[in-house]
Amino acid sequence: MRKPTTMLTAVAAALCATVLAGGAVSAAPPASGPDGTLVTTTLTNAAGTRAYQVYTPRGLAPGRPLIAWVHGTSKVRNGDPMGLRRSNTLLAEADRLGFSVVAPLQSLRANGSGMWQFFEPAGLTRGHGEVSILADILRIAARDQRADPRRIYAIGHSAGGGAVQVLGALYPDIVSAIAVSAGFPFLGDPTGTAARRARAGRPVPTFLIHGDRDDVAPPIIGAAELSAALSANGIGGARPSGSRYLPAVGADRYPTRITTFGAGRTEVVVAEVIGAGHQTGPGGVTLNGPRLDRWVVGFLLAH
Repeated sequence: MRKPTTMLTAVAAALCATVLAGGAVSAAPPASGPDGTLVTTTLTNAAGTRAYQVYTPRGLAPGRPLIAWVHGTSKVRNGDPMGLRRSNTLLAEADRLGFSVVAPLQSLRANGSGMWQFFEPAGLTRGHGEVSILADILRIAARDQRADPRRIYAIGHSAGGGAVQVLGALYPDIVSAIAVSAGFPFLGDPTGTAARRARAGRPVPTFLIHGDRDDVAPPIIGAAELSAALSANGIGGARPSGSRYLPAVGADRYPTRITTFGAGRTEVVVAEVIGAGHQTGPGGVTLNGPRLDRWVVGFLLAH
């Protein structure tokens, strides 16, 4: 196994290569979603203004969960287009299970590639920078949706996954669990020390997804994320507590190996999508299709 300093250097180099490659509230008229209502809104705080979408299923009761979807870079190779409509599985699950969805949208004025700047120094301090906008969007959306404040979750892909890692580190009082697809560890730290200190030792259940052929967030970054998540949740060095192999079926184009570590608040799950690159699958949330997307949603809602 690599020494932490060696791995950190490799992660930082891979991250730099990827980066180089790559309030006040107002609302717009609602658009029709799959079954419920999709509304685009904007939020402004001291760090800036971002639009975000909120999906409300029909008949949503107060006190239900809220899941945030943070898209990947929108204008580079293998990136995600901005907008929630692509995340069909997430909306379908919102209809089926009764939760609302919020999707922040990166401003192309803030970043010409539509990339969430999770590496921005100002945003690595609570209450400052771009990630503070995401945190405020979650707070406002939860308030407006009358969501259960103990059941607010976030999923992010690629740079959006990096932003979700920052949310989990700096705002563990807001997000009860996180899922990160092809993302990056907080501060690029594979030891998890930075995340553990930022959270004051508070564990955050974490679901990680990586493709073994990802050339943007390669497997070494997936290994660093797993190492960091285990340590940050206080179970560094833990052996797996369970595993499951999912064959490729239908829209889930790749076989997937799912491994669980820990349990309850310390739980960390990692899904290795065998043969997948960096692009999200047809479900629009993970690197595979709707079945893996549903697995992730189930994980979040269980916490």
